[in-house]
Amino acid sequence: TRRTTMQISKAVCRELELAHCNGPTTRLRKEADPATAEAAHKVLTRSGACWSVRQQAYVFADLYPFGHASKLITQILARRHAVNRPDRGIVSCPQSIAELLWSNLPHGKGMQALEPSAGHGALAAEGAALGCAVDCYEIDDYRAADITRAGIARHVTTADFLTVEPQPTYDVVAMYPPHRRDLAAKHILHAHRFLRPGGVLGALVSLGIQNPAGAAGPKLLQLLDHTHVLDDIDLQDGYLLSPTGLRMRAQLMYIHADDTQA
Repeated sequence: TRRTTMQISKAVCRELELAHCNGPTTRLRKEADPATAEAAHKVLTRSGACWSVRQQAYVFADLYPFGHASKLITQILARRHAVNRPDRGIVSCPQSIAELLWSNLPHGKGMQALEPSAGHGALAAEGAALGCAVDCYEIDDYRAADITRAGIARHVTTADFLTVEPQPTYDVVAMYPPHRRDLAAKHILHAHRFLRPGGVLGALVSLGIQNPAGAAGPKLLQLLDHTHVLDDIDLQDGYLLSPTGLRMRAQLMYIHADDTQA
């Protein structure tokens, strides 16, 4: 079914023209008329933005942390309607979820953190903003270079994370592994071995990851500490997409490393 195009009023266009864009974020004026602000909210969320409580701004998840929202706002104003961007969220972790994932992880100055298979580095950027020293592994040369240029990570290594020899040196692992259940489980089990005793791993995964083919699922269940199933409130009017473009039900998964972690 084709979505009906939502035409934007002159008042909303004016409000978007006056909005402040900073990198992947857009912030409406505080003095904006409430009805106009609500209409602008619908335009921004339909165009792929998620509301960030911490930043008090709209964040375009698939642009975070390197892209520029101003280009999208220009497109919206030129077309006078929301911009359909169906590929958003396939690689990047939405900002609202990055914030939620990190809110349940230890963080702060002196904490050593890892984002494996980092993609655009959205989780690394959030960890760095919270004071952690973050290392990243990313298999794609271009994305790894983007993270390096952004200066958010202490070290960025271009590699297939599953081939990296584990070194249990990290207080925290924050990850958004590949979507396929068996591959996601393998990534999480491998990443768990990078934690030092007492460390914590947090992962954004699809529902049902505990039931992949092979032995990874039962091992994951043995380690699992707790989960949080994401709902519409958590996603702040956004959503996650699978590689096939379908909406994906997801959860946050947390695993601790006990004192015998090797």
